[in-house]
Amino acid sequence: MFKYLETLEQEKHVNAFRFLDGENSYNITFETYIRDIKECATRLENLMGPLEGKHIALIGGNSYEYVIIAIALMFSRAVFIPLNFREMEENLKFAVKNSDAEYLIADDLEKFSFLSDVKTYSFDIALKGDVEAKDLKDFTEEEANNLMMIVYTSGTTSLSKGVMLSVGNIFGGEKIALPKGYSNGFEPYPGMPIYTNFPFYHIGGLLALITWSEHACTFYQSVHPENILDDLVGEEIDYACVLPGTLKLWLKAIRRGHVDRLGNVKILCTAGAPVSVEDVKEITSHGIAFGQYYGMTETGGNATFNFDMEHHMASVGRPYDDAEIKIIDGEIGINYWGNMMGYYKNDEATEEILRDGMIFTGDLGHLDEDGYLYITGRKKNLIILSGGENVSPEELENYMYANSNVKECIAFEKNDRIHVSVFSEEGTQDEIKAHVEELNKKLPLYKRIYGVEFRDTEFEKTGTGKIKRTAIAI
Repeated sequence: MFKYLETLEQEKHVNAFRFLDGENSYNITFETYIRDIKECATRLENLMGPLEGKHIALIGGNSYEYVIIAIALMFSRAVFIPLNFREMEENLKFAVKNSDAEYLIADDLEKFSFLSDVKTYSFDIALKGDVEAKDLKDFTEEEANNLMMIVYTSGTTSLSKGVMLSVGNIFGGEKIALPKGYSNGFEPYPGMPIYTNFPFYHIGGLLALITWSEHACTFYQSVHPENILDDLVGEEIDYACVLPGTLKLWLKAIRRGHVDRLGNVKILCTAGAPVSVEDVKEITSHGIAFGQYYGMTETGGNATFNFDMEHHMASVGRPYDDAEIKIIDGEIGINYWGNMMGYYKNDEATEEILRDGMIFTGDLGHLDEDGYLYITGRKKNLIILSGGENVSPEELENYMYANSNVKECIAFEKNDRIHVSVFSEEGTQDEIKAHVEELNKKLPLYKRIYGVEFRDTEFEKTGTGKIKRTAIAI
């Protein structure tokens, strides 16, 4: 079991965080970080009694207070439930009830007053009030199978499900973001400047926080996320892992020669959605190394990595040494020590995805001779026509994206034929229709696109920037 608290103690004078806020930017050392976690644990216990085994939900944007409360809950042996503050009211109410949350801690009590069925506290609990530090301990091997957190997924087609992650799923081994020998010579070191904007309610944000602090790196965060292109001016960043939507924004800055606005980042990564080959080429042509990860909340985060874009440009990567990837009837299966315990109070859904310890991802793909994984579509999204033909909507969407005027699109079935809904800039509809006409000349009959519908707003998205397929009425 990884000794998280013990590791932090060894680097107490290194900066654990740098919060970017213009002239008001500030640093937090690991010494202060550890003290604040332990004092927060005391405040929590004073208000809620012994925390071990209690289900406690946390909702709010990324902040130092969020970090302190989350880690204090974990090491107090509570069951930590991070909630997506962007979710609809109905889904949040469902998550609080479904998770058996006894308490809720929120950064805005008024905004989340509709969750008042449980006792609610504010983020003031993190840092306000003089108390003695609680003597927190690292986890033991005997605790490996204990439930640590319930993370609600942002599904593209259905209500969220509560992914149960154990102590062993999170701290069963050292988390590695830059695998030695595969990451272009980059290796983490104490004080290494790391930037990410993945939200902490998402497994990517939580694991980034834990992973980089395990290596005593300095974790950079924007106090005001909307200032992301201003915050890094004058900063020097070695590594950044950003949301797919942010990557698009950064690409514009890169094309304009403004890498300085990205902290002169040396290695740029993303996860959660595919990146086009053209975008990867654009990034690397400016001397920035690029990498991407693949995994799910259900696999406890990333199971593959790709920093060899030169030879495996379209791949989501090779598995970590302690992960196994199998292709079963075209579907990607993952064996990994991060694999979830199951869905909370949902045995039926658990049995569909978790079989003999393997997570069946629902993604379609193949492995090349070097063991690199390529995703070709989504099994659950398959369009099945009356003639028995299976059509991957992602395949057709990728063909549509070959026309730069297509900003976002969804392929779907209507009256037993393929249609697409497209978000694009005004005045480009005729060009897109012409693109579809040319495309149809190459496609087999059953894959041809018979209707193009245009919309003037972006599609609704999940917390990681994936288009929700329920965003279109089919």
